[in-house]
Amino acid sequence: MQTLTSVAVTDAPQRSNSESRLQDLIPIVMVIVGGCEPCAENLVTRALRQGSSWQDIDMTLRIIADMQRRDCFAKAVGTDVLARIEKPLAVGWKALHQVMTSAGK
Repeated sequence: MQTLTSVAVTDAPQRSNSESRLQDLIPIVMVIVGGCEPCAENLVTRALRQGSSWQDIDMTLRIIADMQRRDCFAKAVGTDVLARIEKPLAVGWKALHQVMTSAGK
């Protein structure tokens, strides 16, 4: 298993942007909403390794944070889900920032 600091952001197989978004970004959303901190860290790191841009991952995390603050979302999913999102979302941000810092971005 690679550590976050050993991930080479640019050493990734080339895929189309839409393929990266579908295969890498949606799972990040799912594990964050599901409340899995280790999975959030692993999937953010994997997405970067697989060629997703840090900007796409950053925007994905921003969208999750925005949805978490919306009343309609809170009513739809309940307070337990909102609380469950907090820690994995923070872990996702941390993983992204660690990789980007180590890559000099």
